[in-house]
Amino acid sequence: MQRQEEQQCIFNLIPQPEKTVRKERMYRSRHNPKAAVIGSTFGVHGTTRLVGAGQSNTRQITRKPKTGGMGKPLGMCKPDPSNFLRGGKSKTALGEPKPFSRTGARKAGIPKANERPVVGLQSTKNYVTANAVEAILAVPGSRARVSNQAPRYRNKVDYGRVPAYLSDVKDEINKENEMIEQYFNDGQGKRGADDDGEEMEQQEVENLLRALKIKWGEVNSKYQKKCHMVKLDTIGKVRRKEQYEAQLTQLEKDIEKLERRKVYVHSSSGSRHGY
Repeated sequence: MQRQEEQQCIFNLIPQPEKTVRKERMYRSRHNPKAAVIGSTFGVHGTTRLVGAGQSNTRQITRKPKTGGMGKPLGMCKPDPSNFLRGGKSKTALGEPKPFSRTGARKAGIPKANERPVVGLQSTKNYVTANAVEAILAVPGSRARVSNQAPRYRNKVDYGRVPAYLSDVKDEINKENEMIEQYFNDGQGKRGADDDGEEMEQQEVENLLRALKIKWGEVNSKYQKKCHMVKLDTIGKVRRKEQYEAQLTQLEKDIEKLERRKVYVHSSSGSRHGY
């Protein structure tokens, strides 16, 4: 309704003045429009020219074939009868040869026909004496030794005799046996002379053995928590591990003594000895 009222308005019958549009002045470049383009990338894509090279009107642009790497189009591989090989067409013109120049010293020339070699030279060296002196003063090496022959034992100084080191070993063994025998004899003499020593009862030995095994189990459980530690970064960890190992070793020795030997108790010293 509003648009119809606007169209039927009486003011629309009044002629309106025409608006004149003023055109701006046409732009004219101060450069020559017919000059060759320099440094433009227009028309370079798909050609053999580098990007950034200008496009000249005088130079023809060579474009790559649209077939790419698929070869020539179908029907373009037929031979051209008008284009055939002519004689001398494939030859290339060689330039003028360069002058030869020698660098470095020349080698000695070959002897001429009238030149005779020097003959009749004699030496005063006695090769027999020189070779003998050289052989005497030379240090014998591995090649001069005969390694393939077996050693001749009968030529040795101590052939057929007992080696000296065996006598020394035999003397040491005899001394050790004497010391062990003397130690056991002294122990039996003291035990027989001591009237206060008495053998421990079997029940007491078993109780003591049971207590040692329980102690060994407690120490072993503590040791198992430390033995798997790879990083011992403190002195306390190292000492505790060494202490557990020493305790376990001592307990194992005590248990072995109680299981295989008799235990005697001396009232004078209060110590216990196993035999």
